[in-house]
Amino acid sequence: KNLKMKVIIAGIVIAAVNGLVANNLLLKRNVIAMNSHGFDYDVAIVGAGVGGHGAALHARAMGLKTCILTGADVGGTCVNRGCVPSKALLAASGRVREMSNEEHLESMGITIPGGKPSYDRQGVAAHAAQLVAKVRGGLEGSMQRLGVEMIPKLAAYKGPNTLDIGNGDTVTAQDIILAPGSIPFVPPGIETDGKTVFTSDEALQL
Repeated sequence: KNLKMKVIIAGIVIAAVNGLVANNLLLKRNVIAMNSHGFDYDVAIVGAGVGGHGAALHARAMGLKTCILTGADVGGTCVNRGCVPSKALLAASGRVREMSNEEHLESMGITIPGGKPSYDRQGVAAHAAQLVAKVRGGLEGSMQRLGVEMIPKLAAYKGPNTLDIGNGDTVTAQDIILAPGSIPFVPPGIETDGKTVFTSDEALQL
């Protein structure tokens, strides 16, 4: 019985290995076929936000020659003007609010000499900017390590398999992924001045 069980297990392992080898060979054949299409890249991605970044990593994991048009900045709205900096500012303001609650602090045996805490507005902003730079650097590094070619230009869809990147230059790819993200919507007739009328982008700079 033990010998029969070992034979069965060995057969299962061999079948699994053979299956993995077959899948890898099939993937390699598909990649070779894609790389022979004559375009600049297998995949070109417009936009380097969270969506574009994830798509680039997945494409490289599949062995595809990949480029990403980063536009103004890697990380897009979320990293540069949305989730990351806003959460950093909220976290800092939350700490100040907690430390301003003298009754709550005293209940835990904590007192602040001189009364309420103070904060440096520029210091808080610098903290948010530092966090943004760190996250953005992480995104750039992960793509560079996997061999994603980053092109710091804006791109417009010109036609099948073709992107216009300005000055008469184009990028061609077998597949194009559009992940341009978003910008704040300003209703027609409204002008922003960054002081009394502003979008979420300018709000982070107040």
